[in-house]
Amino acid sequence: MRTFILIYPFLWGVEESSLRSFALDRWTEENPSQDVMYPRLRSGQYTHNYTASTWWQRDVSFLRLKNVEIGYNFNERTLRHTPFNALRIYLMENNLAVWDSFDLWDPEVGNANEGCNYPLSRTFTLGLEVSF
Repeated sequence: MRTFILIYPFLWGVEESSLRSFALDRWTEENPSQDVMYPRLRSGQYTHNYTASTWWQRDVSFLRLKNVEIGYNFNERTLRHTPFNALRIYLMENNLAVWDSFDLWDPEVGNANEGCNYPLSRTFTLGLEVSF
């Protein structure tokens, strides 16, 4: 299933916008390419800046490797000369990887807060389970 979001550039003005660093990727006479982030930028209140358009629609389909756990249980023969009845070591990883073509913000955030949310954190947990 494809998911789409809409981008509202400079929603909170030039200084507060999370997208101001991308403003240089725009159409100009020197750069007449159609493969730019912004078709035409102006600093004033021009109606074309607020016109709905599919220009701002982006495909944010993505694949995320959310949870991985790798573990090893030591067998009884290995533990025979130790005080342990059971021993297990493991490594858990959350939000290990994401594959997408949208590079402005985490695609799982979607349109929430126009990308101003923190991305999901990646965590690693190393554990040891012991029973006596």
